[in-house]
Amino acid sequence: MRFNVKKSVKWIAFSGMAITLTTGLVSPSWAAAEQNLTDAGASVTQAVYNDANVYKNAVVPLASVNVSSLLDKYRDFSKFSTGNTSKDTTLALNIVSWQLPHGGFFKAMEKNYKSKWDGKAARSTWKSKDGVELGTFDNEATTTEIRFLADVYKKTKNKDIKNSVQKAIDFVLTSQYSSGAWPQVYPKRGNYSDAATYNDDAMVRVMVLADDIVNKRQPFDSDILDNTYRSRLQQALNKGVQYTIKAQIVNNGTPTIWGAQHDPVTYESVPARAFELASKTTTESVGITAFLMSQPQTAEVKKAAQSALKWFDTNRIDGMKYNRQGPEFFQKDASSVMWYRFYNVEDNKYFFSDRDGKKYTDIMKISEERRLGYAWAGSQAKSLLKLASESGYYKLSKPLPQ
Repeated sequence: MRFNVKKSVKWIAFSGMAITLTTGLVSPSWAAAEQNLTDAGASVTQAVYNDANVYKNAVVPLASVNVSSLLDKYRDFSKFSTGNTSKDTTLALNIVSWQLPHGGFFKAMEKNYKSKWDGKAARSTWKSKDGVELGTFDNEATTTEIRFLADVYKKTKNKDIKNSVQKAIDFVLTSQYSSGAWPQVYPKRGNYSDAATYNDDAMVRVMVLADDIVNKRQPFDSDILDNTYRSRLQQALNKGVQYTIKAQIVNNGTPTIWGAQHDPVTYESVPARAFELASKTTTESVGITAFLMSQPQTAEVKKAAQSALKWFDTNRIDGMKYNRQGPEFFQKDASSVMWYRFYNVEDNKYFFSDRDGKKYTDIMKISEERRLGYAWAGSQAKSLLKLASESGYYKLSKPLPQ
């Protein structure tokens, strides 16, 4: 996006992560701001970006970290794309026909998308209390459809596909709570799905999507969405980041990591299914931390991300790996490092849980169905810590196992 900066501009106010000029324009790009100010020859006497003051036409970016290796999995739409434009267009138009009236899509619809909606079949197996079919961000839904449709539009300029993407973005914007949180579903389902949902990376996927659109990253580097949409998404993204910072679990004054679900109003970690208790959740917190590292590094964003990194560093278990299939679930391995999936909200003690809603410290005490049917530990944070260390963003307490 280009700024329309006049030489009479005397100062710039930076609001959240967006760069807002007195003209009312918004840009997501520090580089674009700097170049446009130079091009316009504006006499900027002072700029303010949260706690950073910038003087005499000097725009100093608060550099983010390149975490594409950790975030690119949220950008994948290969389950739909074949690379054949004709086939992909047919599939895209089928997907458009299955879009719900509010703009969202349901999950696990690959088989349904093989043909167009017949006007009768259920387009979602979840409904609100008043019978409205629900759209969802669960299991990569809606965000993946948007990406695929945007890619096909770039190649075809099909207006029906463009309109569908815009309708889906309206769903993204409408479904966000005023606090900045995104739920798993919209409209409300009347259960845990209405909470702010980091579980299975749902909210992170939405924020990565918004960030990619704002910055016109492929496949959004076309006319599929205008500046008004990008401005609205930037505002939504700002709120999402602020919600995430406020939702970070704090123990004894120290920020730690996040839960899988949080209350959209109080920010507290909340339970979901019977075996998914309120907790600190490592799997989802890896994606949250990586996303925060990708954003402009205001003092509060950097504090949140580095605090999470410190928690992962402090609570890592070197020389141990998790074997989901058993019978020995936790095995010594000098080259491995792991974290349990769930830790208490109030402290750093790990736990397992079962459909009885109780906590256990011995994995053999939970049912075989839960023991084998859920991932109770993992090593995902190793890549996060490695990247943070190698980029100079965070200093490890000790080297990671090799």
